Amino acid sequence: MAISKIKPRHASEGRSIAAVLKDRIDYDKNPDKTKGGLLVSSYQCGADTAWQEFALSKQIYEAETGRKRAPENDVISYLIIQSFKPGEITPEDANKLGYQLALEFTGGQHQFLVATHVDKKHIHCHIEFNSTTLDCTHKFNNYRNTYQTIRKINDRLCREHGLSVIEQPKEKGKHYAEWANARRGTSWKDKLRRTIDRVLPTVSSYDEFLAAMRREGYEIQTTRKALSFRLASEGQERFTRAKTLGADYTPEAIKERIGQPVKRPRRRAAPLQKNGRVNLLLDIQSRLQGRGPGYERWLKIHNLKEAAKTLNYLTEHNITDYDLLAARTASVSENFEKTATAIKQYEHRMEQIADLKKHIINYAKTRDTYVAYRKASPREKARFRAAHEAELLLHEAAKRAFDEFGEKKLPTVKTLQAEYNDLLAKKKAAYEDYKRLRKENQELQTVKANVDALLRIEQVQEYQQEKENNQEQGR
Repeated sequence: MAISKIKPRHASEGRSIAAVLKDRIDYDKNPDKTKGGLLVSSYQCGADTAWQEFALSKQIYEAETGRKRAPENDVISYLIIQSFKPGEITPEDANKLGYQLALEFTGGQHQFLVATHVDKKHIHCHIEFNSTTLDCTHKFNNYRNTYQTIRKINDRLCREHGLSVIEQPKEKGKHYAEWANARRGTSWKDKLRRTIDRVLPTVSSYDEFLAAMRREGYEIQTTRKALSFRLASEGQERFTRAKTLGADYTPEAIKERIGQPVKRPRRRAAPLQKNGRVNLLLDIQSRLQGRGPGYERWLKIHNLKEAAKTLNYLTEHNITDYDLLAARTASVSENFEKTATAIKQYEHRMEQIADLKKHIINYAKTRDTYVAYRKASPREKARFRAAHEAELLLHEAAKRAFDEFGEKKLPTVKTLQAEYNDLLAKKKAAYEDYKRLRKENQELQTVKANVDALLRIEQVQEYQQEKENNQEQGR
């Protein structure tokens, strides 16, 4: 189960964009939270130079488009937080899942950094993506209900990786300040919600409801689409729109609830499993410690059902003897491991290509600045470097990457992109096999474990029967 949310990052008045980005990305990469930086990955930017690359893209965007906003209105990056259920995923897999989420959500059009934090009980990813696109011609459009798009992608990725998903997500959570005020009993929303709940059962029409709310001391504003309240007599400054209280407090919902008692939500019982998957047989003896006869009866019924599912699986898949089951289990497990290894190799090469492509682009963008720096006199170099620190760092990082690449002639961006697309297609095809083999491997491993358990039970029963026969003969 993974929960996701998105937060715009604004520039700060009085501070440079680069300084703000550095502070935020440094927090994301905090070594104490990311296993010394091992749980940090990035796309089209270096983890160590991400803030410089983000800042440089803003300068290019402003120069090419002529657009510039006031700091309080200028979104320089976006933060997506992806939180996982404790114990359900490893930090390494969480980082890969965060990378997939960011790549799919941004469509590969924005640089991003993924930092997986393990300092809390729940593993969570900080995904920081640049608001400016890779070509520096426009910015990300944070459309209404963006979080719903993220949630859909996130849920699908979780299902594909065998993680649980919240099937009926709750309404949007409270802001911390609102939550804290509710705890102290000073929340205007909480008070308005309780007042509406108390008034609705006592009135018979919408006009009576509005009149009753005015008697409670509330000022009311009504428009064609909104209904708002304010308790000015107690110091409330702003109106609260009723629809922000929840789905039961929109004008339409209020009209439907008039004259009806308040329905208290019941605690739902955990749903019973109704899937066709084969589960492992449970060891009755080891689980009966301190339990009653009812639990023992449940265990026996559970094991009978799972034994029947195991038999059905063997029949449906024409597995007629144990050696065939063992051989098929080993074969599927081997193919699963091979496919997983191939996907990792594709991903590794894709990361290399993306890194090299990034450096080639950065090198081209900053070449003129670096040439000007080299031509500057010794007296001017220090001042020039201070003014163009971000560009020079990117250029020097690109040159180091080219030296490590080892080839005299670098491939073109077009060639790299073609290879990347080919690897991406291969990875997608391999991933379909990976999902099928993972499911088949899990089923076969469970069936084999169940058969092994059933055979052990049979051996124990035969041994006990033989022991009883020997005792009777000895008498």
